[in-house]
Amino acid sequence: MSNILVSVEGWKFHWKDNETMTWNETRTWCQTKYTDIVVVHNENVTYFLKNNLKEKSSSPYYWIGLRKIKETWTWAANGQSVNYENWAPNEPNNNKANENCVELYTSTNNKGKWNDDSCKNKKHPVCYKAQCPNNCTDRQDCVEQVNSFTCVCKPGFSGPECVTVVSCEPLSAPPHGWMVCSGLYGNHSLNSNCKFSCAGGYKLNGTAELRCNSSGAWNAPPPSCAAECFPILLFGGGLMNCTEGHDGIRSACRVQCPPGHLLLGFAEFTCRADGTWESSFPLMCASEEFALFSCVPQILNIMRAACNNSR
Repeated sequence: MSNILVSVEGWKFHWKDNETMTWNETRTWCQTKYTDIVVVHNENVTYFLKNNLKEKSSSPYYWIGLRKIKETWTWAANGQSVNYENWAPNEPNNNKANENCVELYTSTNNKGKWNDDSCKNKKHPVCYKAQCPNNCTDRQDCVEQVNSFTCVCKPGFSGPECVTVVSCEPLSAPPHGWMVCSGLYGNHSLNSNCKFSCAGGYKLNGTAELRCNSSGAWNAPPPSCAAECFPILLFGGGLMNCTEGHDGIRSACRVQCPPGHLLLGFAEFTCRADGTWESSFPLMCASEEFALFSCVPQILNIMRAACNNSR
């Protein structure tokens, strides 16, 4: 029989008993004519294939869609690593090296068991064709098995016909800021987005755009708007270290002058919540000679005032 079709309520399986192919040729043939090379991911599929594939006493047997990818046995059709295994005794053993593909035995002793083999060897192909109906809604996923299929709610939907949509806690715009929300199911429901911005003189602290996840929680805490102090300029080669950058929110700064220089101003200061600095910012780190010269007029004024008071 050249091309066998077996129909069940879910998947349809196709295989050839009189033709052999390499593993790559098998997958190409399956993808061209059907959906993909067969995935044997549970005992139900194993049971079906054991009872329908032709029994053989020796190779060639049947290729299945399991292949070693980066040292991990992976189903080619969906990219998932194997979590159901049905290896024959002492398999996989990579006996002849480069045994990176898997065949399904149909011999009496090991019927339905797996064996690793070279992908270049030729065996009979087994394919599947997906049969999920079109009556699953856009809020449902079709879960297909060998003899059944089920429409199940996608993450974020629940209830009869999956009509209930998950909601996240309503948000509000932060003080001194704005918020714009939009979403297919409402402003605070599944996959809705809220974008935040701040007024002039305020800086956004946190994530600028939040998204309502299928778990019913926003992907990040709501942001806030904090007053932003104007940048500080330090002249004379000094070093200024600030906790959040020179113009950061609630930034605390400390100034250190190089050796032989004096600081004209305050050494420490902090940005208040209202956007003003706690202390006057430093003017410059001046050489000792320049600092002394700049202070002479102030000293003379003090001396004159003292003399006038003594008269």
